[in-house]
Amino acid sequence: MIYRWHWFIEWQTPSEFHAHEIERVYQEQKSKYQEVKLVELTRFGKSLIIDGKIQSTVSDEFIYHESLVHPLMLSLRDPERALIIGGGEGATLREVLRYNSFKEVVMVDIDDVVIEFAKKYMAQWHKGAFEDKRTKLVIEDGIEYLRKNKDEFDVIILDLTDPMKDSPSYKLYTSTFYELVKDSLSHNGGISTQATSPSFSIDSFSVISNTIRHVFGKSEVGVSFVPAFDGLWGFAFYSPNSISPMSQERVDRLLEEKGINGLQYYDGTTHYSMFSIPKYIRKYLENENRISTDDNPIYVPA
Repeated sequence: MIYRWHWFIEWQTPSEFHAHEIERVYQEQKSKYQEVKLVELTRFGKSLIIDGKIQSTVSDEFIYHESLVHPLMLSLRDPERALIIGGGEGATLREVLRYNSFKEVVMVDIDDVVIEFAKKYMAQWHKGAFEDKRTKLVIEDGIEYLRKNKDEFDVIILDLTDPMKDSPSYKLYTSTFYELVKDSLSHNGGISTQATSPSFSIDSFSVISNTIRHVFGKSEVGVSFVPAFDGLWGFAFYSPNSISPMSQERVDRLLEEKGINGLQYYDGTTHYSMFSIPKYIRKYLENENRISTDDNPIYVPA
């Protein structure tokens, strides 16, 4: 990351960047794993930045987090146990806890520094989710947690930083990792993951989707435009039931039946939009045959 006076410069690819004016720095710290900053950006307000990449901003985090959680949740019948890997802000946890069927939600994050930032400064994101009696917070590497895990989860949500070459996150997008996820998933369970940006890295988006298909037998993808991310953002899902064909009417009816209200982004109309993938992206996905492996992992461009 580069500061030029009061500017934060985020590189989307090696040949393009977006400069954001900074009004205030709340805190910055280099943890054992990554560089974590919380700043006030003029356009987007309070913003979490990790390793030079905007993770979420108070102005539009709901777009990302609602897209990641709700399409999967509506495809499953009354799940009781959920696992979230990553998601340090607590916003994914917030969205999962909207569902009263859950008896326990385990959140595993590798970096306690991010959790401390969230608890101290980011109440607008987590809205008390860390204090919910159903929440179990674990500070641990997600890979190690799954290797030791003997329990089954009905929902596994991967809210991770991008697979960057010098970051530990790239290991959480490989077929080896997805096999660990599969081993911890109940028979009728499903998963969702952030899948990077088809705007800036259609290769990583496509390979992540194909790797999930390779491990689970199928995958479905959706996209949402996130202003703070400068483009389309991708999400990949596996569910034993179909997600994308759900009609607008069915989505709205299920949200009402499950008592999910107060959403700012996701509803039946948005669901249709998310899964109406542009033709050029569909073609790319159809022709993809690469798989991300430990020996040959996919990275976002840096």
